[in-house]
Amino acid sequence: MGMVQKILLIVNLVVVLGGAGLVVYSHKMIKPEPTNQAAETDNLKKQAMAQAQIEAVPIKKFVVNIRSSSTRLRYLYVEMNIMPFHNDQKELIKANEYIFKDVVIEVASQLEPDELDSLSGKILLENKIKKQVNAKLGQPVVKQIFFSGFVVQ
Repeated sequence: MGMVQKILLIVNLVVVLGGAGLVVYSHKMIKPEPTNQAAETDNLKKQAMAQAQIEAVPIKKFVVNIRSSSTRLRYLYVEMNIMPFHNDQKELIKANEYIFKDVVIEVASQLEPDELDSLSGKILLENKIKKQVNAKLGQPVVKQIFFSGFVVQ
């Protein structure tokens, strides 16, 4: 064997052993930390309890005039309960109740009575209210809106 062939054989052997060593190292040495299932379960329980203890903030009933294609005056009687993301946001909602009413008036007055009376219309109204109120408050405050009174006349 020539000198060049011996050098190539040694280089090849070093590369193969190095690759095998990396495979062994990656399987034996690099392991993710084991999860502490008991601690994770406790953490999930605490989070669920904290979420369950968040109370909705009521917005008293008010009336919104809505547009109508007929000459008959149409209105929406609405009463809402606002579910915040965190309990400490309840005071923010109470202090800015006028923003909710303004947004409801703005959004509902753009919808037809038939749209508001449908399930998809109520979902659309809720989503628009949440989006606009959160934008005006500059932070995500409204998680969900429950309509406890919703009458289209």
